[in-house]
Amino acid sequence: MEQETLLKGYLNEGRREGVVLPATTGPLKTIVGFGEIRMRVARYQDEYASFSVVEMELGQGESVPRHTNTLNERTLICYGGEGVVKGGGKDTPFKQGGSLFVSRGAYVEIIQQGAEPLRFTTISLVPDAAAADDLFPLNLKGLVIGDGADAPGAQVLLEQEEEGFQYWQAAPSLGYITMKFEEEMPHDYYFSISSQTLDPGSQVRHHGHVKSTEVAVCTRGRGRAVIFDTELEYGLGDLLIFPPTVTHHFINDSGEPWTYTGIFTPRSVEDALRKTGVRKLPGMERPVDIPRNPQTERMLVEEYGFIIPGIS
Repeated sequence: MEQETLLKGYLNEGRREGVVLPATTGPLKTIVGFGEIRMRVARYQDEYASFSVVEMELGQGESVPRHTNTLNERTLICYGGEGVVKGGGKDTPFKQGGSLFVSRGAYVEIIQQGAEPLRFTTISLVPDAAAADDLFPLNLKGLVIGDGADAPGAQVLLEQEEEGFQYWQAAPSLGYITMKFEEEMPHDYYFSISSQTLDPGSQVRHHGHVKSTEVAVCTRGRGRAVIFDTELEYGLGDLLIFPPTVTHHFINDSGEPWTYTGIFTPRSVEDALRKTGVRKLPGMERPVDIPRNPQTERMLVEEYGFIIPGIS
C-alpha cells in the first residue's frame, strides 16, 4: 500500500488492509508558530474510529511551544532521545518508550534535552467517527498556540516505559503487556493505550479484531509483523495500522526483547486481562508455564470481539 494512497484515506473506500509505514517517511508540513511535522496518516476513518498520525523530531535545544487542541485527544509515543513535557502543573521526563496522554483543552510544551534528537509519534483522536473533519493535521481547527489556562477537567498523563499495570503472557507470546493510565482513564473510555514486550524467539498467535483498530509504534528492538500471510519487517519508529478484521501476528526473531506501544480504538483486550490475567509485579520472577486460560480466550471472542482461528 503506497503511503500517498493511505494519506488520502483508503479506509473510507471500504477496503481492509494492514500497513507498516517505515519511520521518518511521509510528507513534511510546517505549521507557523508550532514547527515542522511529518504527516503519517492524514485521516483514518471507519464506523468505529477516527484518528490522524504525525511524527516529530526535535534536535538539540528545539521545542514544541506551549499549545493545546480543543477538539482532539492525543497519545504521544516516544521512540528515541529524551526531553521534558511541561503540562499538568509539572515537568515530567519524556524518553524512549514513554507514553503521554493529552486530553482536549490541556496545554503542553515539549522540550528536547540531551545529545540525541527527541523522536515521537502523535496519534490524534476524536470520540465520534463522524467528527473526522476536525482531526489535526488536515486542518488546524482546535489548535491554540501560546499561553492559556487548561480547560476544566483537562489531563496531561505521562508514564515511562515500564510504568503501568503489567500482565504476564502465556506461550507462545512469552513476555508481558503493560496497560497505561489504568488508574486515571475510565475503563469504558473510547480507546486504550498499552505496550507489548515479546521475549526473543516468542510470537503472538494469529488473531484479529472485529471492531477495534490497532495502531502501534515500535519503541524498542525489531521483529516481523505478519498481515494475513505477508511478512513485513517492523523496527524502531515504524508505524503499523491493523483495521478491523485484518488478521495478524508478530514474531520476535531478533535475539533481543522487542516492544511496540500504541492504542486500540475501541478498547479491546484490557477488560479480559483485568479479569483473568496474571499480574506482573515489581521484582517478580516470571511464573513457570503459565497456562493459556480457555476462559480468557472465550471472553476475548465473545465479549471483546477477538478473531482467533479455531475458536471464533
